[in-house]
Amino acid sequence: MTRRTFKIAEVSKSAGEGVLDIPSMAVLRYKDPQALLDDFKALWGVSASAVALPVLEPDGLLFEVEGLRGVPVSEYAEPSARAKSFAEAVKTFLTNKVDIVLTLYPGYGIIPGEGIQTRDIAGDTANRVCIANTRSSEIFGAALGTGIDIVNEVAATVKDGGQLRGIALDVTELWGMSGELGRVEKSCFCASCTQHFEENAPDLLKHYRTFPNPWSLLLRASGTGMNYVSDVATDMSAEEIVGLARQGKYVEQFPDYDHARLLRTADLLLRYMRIRHSLTVAAIGALFDHACEGLERQPTRTLIMEGELYGWTSGLWLELLDKAIADGEEVGFDELWISPGMSYVPRHVPYRAYMWSRSRYFINQFFQLAGALCNPRSRNHTALRNKTVEEARQMLVETWHRTHGLALNAQAALLTVPTPPDGSPDRRRGFVGVGLEEEFGRPFSEQLTIPETSSERKSIQPFQPRADMMQFLELLQADEDE
Repeated sequence: MTRRTFKIAEVSKSAGEGVLDIPSMAVLRYKDPQALLDDFKALWGVSASAVALPVLEPDGLLFEVEGLRGVPVSEYAEPSARAKSFAEAVKTFLTNKVDIVLTLYPGYGIIPGEGIQTRDIAGDTANRVCIANTRSSEIFGAALGTGIDIVNEVAATVKDGGQLRGIALDVTELWGMSGELGRVEKSCFCASCTQHFEENAPDLLKHYRTFPNPWSLLLRASGTGMNYVSDVATDMSAEEIVGLARQGKYVEQFPDYDHARLLRTADLLLRYMRIRHSLTVAAIGALFDHACEGLERQPTRTLIMEGELYGWTSGLWLELLDKAIADGEEVGFDELWISPGMSYVPRHVPYRAYMWSRSRYFINQFFQLAGALCNPRSRNHTALRNKTVEEARQMLVETWHRTHGLALNAQAALLTVPTPPDGSPDRRRGFVGVGLEEEFGRPFSEQLTIPETSSERKSIQPFQPRADMMQFLELLQADEDE
């Protein structure tokens, strides 16, 4: 008897075009490019048509950028024994007839000084760059733009090979947040951000320079990070915001507020969210423009997002981005990469399903933690000094196991990608698979150069299994010596 073939057997074909994401050049030290491409096809059932490569690492530059002399060079500027440079790694993939997408997280604190760092509402800085600062756009635009030039130069030497297809910004963690019960401290309120708010809502920020402030209607600190409500539609009223706050018991942070005062507070929150969105969209567009200035052939511009209706750490309303495309507005990007667990399915902007829970968010945090462990300043001037080298390595291995637990590395996961519920055309172009395996953590940890510290051992707050890793990093920075 012949077995029947069911519709889901065509999942790989219906999933669309596949892109292999390599979040760090460190991956190339454990698997060569051909093995990564072979693994992708074996797992997903289709060949990768493009490979995404980073232009920066948490520990520094991957290639020389004019004007950035003195900025640390990454340990992975020489990706592997076979690929001695970023350009050689690019050439290997182009020779395999796959296109290149260059990725960038525009927040790495690799630039000396505090001039472009984020600053929270309490005035404290963090080792993260503010994308809204004009100088930040120029710096990261130059890094991305130099990467574009390198890929184009290499592509010109490879006959019948791949080409530069696009550039992608990881915006999952632009605006950090921390706090304690009844006290939320979000960023950024540097001079650039403050000026934008003052120009658009001169009376708004004074309501946030106190506790509890309007954020606490939908944000709350806990022992394992920040709890939040992200299903906030763009057309919600203040009454509906208060309803969400009551449903999640966030109103307990406002014991002295009556309903009328809660409504006024909700209105202040909605005003903040709209202005932060407009600021972020403008900053993203400026960075892309710097990177692409003067190019004859413009690459596709992509945003890597979590997929929540409202992203508290991206500062973006997914639905508002989609509607802007529909209305013909200039938004500065062409495509989205978002997690299959998306709260809103784009109806107008093309997108790819990024096959990892919350897309790049936890992957990015893992590599930032690794960078902090290898940074002598972090090792000696934050709570990381209380970890021995072996304890630091083990912490990283355990963190990777938790991070990989969020992977959606299964062909069947493609079946979970939602489609528009109202019969709108499906704008999905394909999916993004990540070239990271569970076994990656230990060998990666063992090859890191983690400085020893002679500091006296003290108690360090343990990293809880379900904690938000960025909150953990914020705690480390908060413990920095005077």
